[in-house]
Amino acid sequence: MAGGEADYFLERAVPRRHTEKSANSLLGKPKFEYDIGSINACINSPAWELFDRGGKRWRPKIFSLILGAFGKKDPCNLRAVVEIVHNGTLVIDDIEDSSKMRRGKPTLHRMYGTDVSINLGNTLYYLPLKGIIDGKLPEKMKLALLESYSIEMIRISHGQGLDIWWHRHSIYPTEGQYLQMCAYKTGTLARMASDFAGIVAGIPGKKRAEINSFAESLGVAFQIQDDLLDLTGDFKKFGKKIGGDITEGKKTLAVIYALKALGKGEGAELKRILSLHTRDPRKIGRAIALIKKSGAIERCKERARELVRNSWGRAEKNIPDCREKRELEKLAKFLIEREI
Repeated sequence: MAGGEADYFLERAVPRRHTEKSANSLLGKPKFEYDIGSINACINSPAWELFDRGGKRWRPKIFSLILGAFGKKDPCNLRAVVEIVHNGTLVIDDIEDSSKMRRGKPTLHRMYGTDVSINLGNTLYYLPLKGIIDGKLPEKMKLALLESYSIEMIRISHGQGLDIWWHRHSIYPTEGQYLQMCAYKTGTLARMASDFAGIVAGIPGKKRAEINSFAESLGVAFQIQDDLLDLTGDFKKFGKKIGGDITEGKKTLAVIYALKALGKGEGAELKRILSLHTRDPRKIGRAIALIKKSGAIERCKERARELVRNSWGRAEKNIPDCREKRELEKLAKFLIEREI
């Protein structure tokens, strides 16, 4: 879902530039007077600066494939919801992490200012609700979608909160705690996409829960792989600085595994480097070398595969045999076998 198709479904939800008609539809007719030019400058232009940088857009793909597998169509551009929220999280994450680059270009807060970017990120969290509220849907379905949205948005904030708290306070989570954080932070939008599809398609509760669990596992595996890309990736290809998580002192699964495998002295050295929040390439390189030496990278790859393999085994029994099901399985394999 790239290029024109991706732009189309996003533009239906977030115009590149508001006209008076589209602003009235979103905000209601003004009591006094609009400054549409400034609205476009502080919301729509920076939003599209980020949207136009692309991305894999695999979360709306999950929604479309599950919905298609059950013979249903998107009733009101719901696939845009998860992608818009995802981009909102990127804007806020970059501010919280003091990131300088996103998808190969300067982060939005460096381009437009922190104040504009915080406001934009928050806007992208709740702007998609308008599409659900205005959608021509049965009231019971609309209520179920809004409930799903609310629950997942609460989870995503708690997942991000845990991630921040751990690396700011030198807390080392267990493997289970880390995976649960990922389920909240990264798994939640994939689960939302799946749940939306299940609600629209009328998939019964237990079957929907197993499919949702698979989608969530894709998000967790994606986060594990993303953490590995930070250690071993190619900046030119992925547009992110290698070793940024070391600077932030993040307690990734690779770090958790490395500390279990390294000796006491090298484990203490890795912890010390993480506590420094250093930008020194030599220290970052040393931390990465220790993680690689421990065998943690290979363990992480296998854990990601295991999570997806096990959840797919439960989910596939609940999805009709069709082209969309095969595409969903291909998407899962792509997400866990990305080049790292």
